[in-house]
Amino acid sequence: MPNLKQIRDFYLAAYLITAGLKLISSERVDGGTLFSFIDDSRTQSAISDYYSMSTTVEPISYSGAIKSLKSIVHSNDITTKSESQENNYNVKQYRGSNRV
Repeated sequence: MPNLKQIRDFYLAAYLITAGLKLISSERVDGGTLFSFIDDSRTQSAISDYYSMSTTVEPISYSGAIKSLKSIVHSNDITTKSESQENNYNVKQYRGSNRV
């Protein structure tokens, strides 16, 4: 298995996706989300470009990556909450047309 680069910076993760790097996994850790990418020279170069502000991206693609990551983060929130809390939903079920 290749080494993974774990990133907490949400917008960096969105940039890496926009730059064509594949998000390997995400997990909820200490109230934040860790995003994992393959740790290779391409990833390191993209991170360096991002922090040195020497890169450009297509705005629509970057916006799409942000939206996708938000969906991932929020689905992790729902999964984490449902695993750690009991479901207290009250559901009324109806049979046939006799509604009470």
